[in-house]
Amino acid sequence: MADDWYRAHLACPDCRRPLSGESCACGFVVRDRDLRPQNPPARALEFTLGFAPDLDACRIERPRVTYSGPRALRDSSELFSAIEPQLRRGATLLDLGCGPRDQAAPAAHYGLQYVGADVASLDADLRIDAHAIPFRDATFDVVFSYAVLEHLANPFLAVHEIARVLKPGGVFVGTVSQGEPFHDSYFHHTAFGLLSVLAANGLHADQLWPSYDTLHALATMGRYPRVLRLLIELVHRAGRALPMLAPRKFFRWTPRERAVDELHRAASICFTARRTAD
Repeated sequence: MADDWYRAHLACPDCRRPLSGESCACGFVVRDRDLRPQNPPARALEFTLGFAPDLDACRIERPRVTYSGPRALRDSSELFSAIEPQLRRGATLLDLGCGPRDQAAPAAHYGLQYVGADVASLDADLRIDAHAIPFRDATFDVVFSYAVLEHLANPFLAVHEIARVLKPGGVFVGTVSQGEPFHDSYFHHTAFGLLSVLAANGLHADQLWPSYDTLHALATMGRYPRVLRLLIELVHRAGRALPMLAPRKFFRWTPRERAVDELHRAASICFTARRTAD
C-alpha cells in the first residue's frame, strides 16, 4: 500500500473543499505537510436538549486482550483487541494526536491503511488541528485517539470533526483523562461527560473501561512533594490489596456495580464508539 494513500482524501481545513494540490481556491497553502487552519471561518454546532447519559446502554468491562502484534510505545493492546472483530485488511485508520507515530506498527499488523496526524509532532505524516480535520467526509473506517481529547480547547467541535470524517458505522476508539492531574490539559472527561460529547455528535458508545486508578495517577503525575506522592501510592496499593476495607462493596455489590465504581475512580477512561449509520 502506498504510504501517501491519504492524499487523495485531503480537504482544505479552512473551507473543506477537496484539496488535490498544494493550495486551495480559498487561499490556503500547504507548507511542508502542515495542514493546520490558516484562515478558518466561524463554526457553529447544534445540540439536542434533554440528553441524559446512560451507562446501562454500553458495556463496562475490560476487553479480553487478543492482540498479538508488536507493542506500541503507548500500549494499545486493549484498544485494538476491543475493535478487532471490526478490523479488515485495507481499512483506513486516522491516528489523531499520533505523537511518536507509534500506532503505525499495530495498524500494519492488521493490514490497515494508516495516517498519523498531530498538531506539533515532527514524526507525524501531517500536522493538523483536531478542530478542523483536513479530510473529506466519510474517509475513515477507524479514528484512533490516545489521550487527546483532554488537550483540546473544544472537545465538542473536535468530536464533531471526528464523526464527520468517519464512515457510517465507523469506529472511534481511544482514551481520555478523567482523574489524572493537570498535564497541559483543558477538559478532563467523566464517563457521563464522555457519553455526552459522543452522543452530541451522533456517536454511540459501545464499551467503556478504566485504565488505572486516580490515586496512582496522582502519585506518579501529580505536582505534590515526593513524600506525599509516596504516601498516596501506599494508600493506592493498600486499597488494591485489601478490597474488604469496603465490606458493603466487596460482599454485596454485583460485578457490574463494582465495574462502574472502578470506572468512576479511573485516572483515564478507555472507550469504543461508532458512528450511527445514516
